[in-house]
Amino acid sequence: MATQGIWVEIDGQKVDITPGQALIEVLRERGDVAPDAQDPVAMASINGRRADLYEPLTGEDQIQLYRLRERRVAPTIQRTVAFILTAACEQLFPGGELRMEFSYGRGVYCRLLGLEKDLEEPEIAAIEQRMRDLVAADLPITPHVYGIRELIRKTRALGRPAETNLAQYLRRDSLKLFRLQGTDHLFYGRQLPSTGFVRAFRLVPESPGFILQVGPPGAPSKLLPTVSQPKFLHTMRTYADWLVHQELQDIGHLNRMVVQGRVADVVQLCEGRHARVFVESADQVSDLPDDGRLVLVAGPSSSGKTSFAKRLSVQLRVLGYSPFALSLDDYFVDREDTPKSPDGDYDYEALEAIKLDLFNDHLQRLMAGESVRLPTYNFHTGMGTLREEPTRVGRGQPLIVEGIHALNPRLTAAIDRRHKLEVYVSALCHMNIDNTSYIRTSRTRLFRRIVRDAQFRGYTASETLARWPKVRSGEEKHIFPFQNEADIFFNSGLAYELSVLKLWAEPRLAAVTIDDPNYGTARSLIDLLATLLPIDAGVVPPTSLLREFVGGSGFRY
Repeated sequence: MATQGIWVEIDGQKVDITPGQALIEVLRERGDVAPDAQDPVAMASINGRRADLYEPLTGEDQIQLYRLRERRVAPTIQRTVAFILTAACEQLFPGGELRMEFSYGRGVYCRLLGLEKDLEEPEIAAIEQRMRDLVAADLPITPHVYGIRELIRKTRALGRPAETNLAQYLRRDSLKLFRLQGTDHLFYGRQLPSTGFVRAFRLVPESPGFILQVGPPGAPSKLLPTVSQPKFLHTMRTYADWLVHQELQDIGHLNRMVVQGRVADVVQLCEGRHARVFVESADQVSDLPDDGRLVLVAGPSSSGKTSFAKRLSVQLRVLGYSPFALSLDDYFVDREDTPKSPDGDYDYEALEAIKLDLFNDHLQRLMAGESVRLPTYNFHTGMGTLREEPTRVGRGQPLIVEGIHALNPRLTAAIDRRHKLEVYVSALCHMNIDNTSYIRTSRTRLFRRIVRDAQFRGYTASETLARWPKVRSGEEKHIFPFQNEADIFFNSGLAYELSVLKLWAEPRLAAVTIDDPNYGTARSLIDLLATLLPIDAGVVPPTSLLREFVGGSGFRY
């Protein structure tokens, strides 16, 4: 198309526009928006920032189109299905209050509150069918911008206190409400242009609620089998109920605590909940057989495994034990023997990168009270050597091993299960933005890692974001398959931590430049942090697990 006057560049091609014209109008003129297409255009990046297709254009914008099957579109698909679920619930159960609580079972665990009784399977099936009707109708999902005063008035009139509570603390002049068949909702993030873009979803009953499942990233038409994790579900539901009891169930409530000057109370409550877990865990270690106590601590990146092990060691010393921490890093095979990943890099996360026979031999001998010359691994030379001085641990004294493979039974195959206490640690702090917008638990760990990498490892936020997909892939392979075998699930999340991490993470994320491939992700994270009022790190105790990431800990790392 010839270009005269005002233009934008779409996937490298200049296109004439009218100033203020919505991107979706331009794409319709080009025939690029078709929900029934095999892989339609679903969203875009405008000047490096991700946007829905209704975004108005100003001229000379650089636009990159994203199609439905691209992995980066997956959160938008899930958000749209959540909106369709919200509309279906309002139509069938107008007195109910939908609450999407946390990631679970390859989906999101949801409850419909405010009803006389919990939903039964026929009622859940009816909600799913209404959702399918809405998808088949290919109804538009359109954004509408409201000033904050008008938005608060509207959410109050609709009887949505969570949205009202959040909106009144936001430091911006306007917000978008998305509209679907007369249903208006405040969703933080993008929506698909219409319901017809949705491919696959289902509702799986899980009393007292249900699981909303959509296709995985990159495969929106495919549904994976549900994974039952009863211990994990119990941990998450218990924590969700605790947050409600403490009036901390979403960001709006947390912000209200900040405004009211009750930050110290919030910190004490959250840290006190952690402290209780360390006491109970130490008691469980004490209950292991006197002829051998092995504590295995596993969890994904930035979950706080090291801090858990240190806090547990203190509590064990209170009980009269002399715990000893055994480092898996010292048992790496020599670099030349390290397995490699498909991209040719050394794969230090593979279980085969560890000298399993030597590790099990040392475990047995240490637990029996024998002296052992422990190895040490030199990361510069890639070689391991044995220490000159032997190490001996008193018989029955706890051995603590933390690492990504700690719950893999192959790691400690020589040790009888009755001698083991297995602990899964992760930041399962599912802080909701409001009832239907929730923060994925992995987001908390990502913020922790961005801050820690910048503080102690010299990595920029862009470098951390670039590594994150590979880190997540390793977790799926080496950690998550074994998590439900744990004896203890420790939720290392703190309800107030994102408000603290905000002050450390925002400037690092803001440093990601517009021409950086991680710019879109960085801006999305900044937008998320914008919903939180800040909390100064000075209120964080030196024994807090959060100190592992922001510094100032009473422990040495």
